[in-house]
Amino acid sequence: MTRLIILFCAIVLAACGGGSGPSLPGVLGPQSAQGVAESSSDFPGLQKCPESGSYDSYLKQEQTKSPDQYQSDKTTWDDLKASGANDSYIAVYAASSSDCGQFAAGTPSGKVAYVYAIRFKDSTSASASFKTTSKDFHLSDDDLANLKAAGGTAAQGSATGLGDNSIVLSIDVAGASVYVAVWENKTFEVAEVAFNNATDAKAAVTKVNGRIR
Repeated sequence: MTRLIILFCAIVLAACGGGSGPSLPGVLGPQSAQGVAESSSDFPGLQKCPESGSYDSYLKQEQTKSPDQYQSDKTTWDDLKASGANDSYIAVYAASSSDCGQFAAGTPSGKVAYVYAIRFKDSTSASASFKTTSKDFHLSDDDLANLKAAGGTAAQGSATGLGDNSIVLSIDVAGASVYVAVWENKTFEVAEVAFNNATDAKAAVTKVNGRIR
């Protein structure tokens, strides 16, 4: 996720100048990250990419296919675990199989969406992580100002409809439309990054957030 947001911000600034399976009803235990992140109905017409899985699984594939990005993303996951994260799932969808397996190495030509769900040991840890781990789930005020200067739109907190700990932004740049939502709800931090699919992306955020219990 960090690489996706860094890539997104870099494009804009240039323009300016191990998860478990889904939770089952009636089964005691914490809700799984996969149960929050993944649903075949979230992005109609898009296929699930093979790199989808727990953060550890994603990293294992990235290490082989995109080693230059692997260490940074591993550091992100290590930091999140140090902050109390204990489950994760990354769901990746694409309209074309050629846009799968990119690991944020470039701007997709078609519709692509990433959903990251990170579960923490408790809601206090999740909230604290969102507020303090800026490189993972946040953007600075300067980042947001630059995005707006480049023609993007950004909303924070209650204006997003996703709670106080949330940011939603969108922009058209380099021939692609990009929609990003990052938020904290109860014991989860979630990020969604979608390319060329803003309408479904907005609907998917509502669906994903609604699955958190």
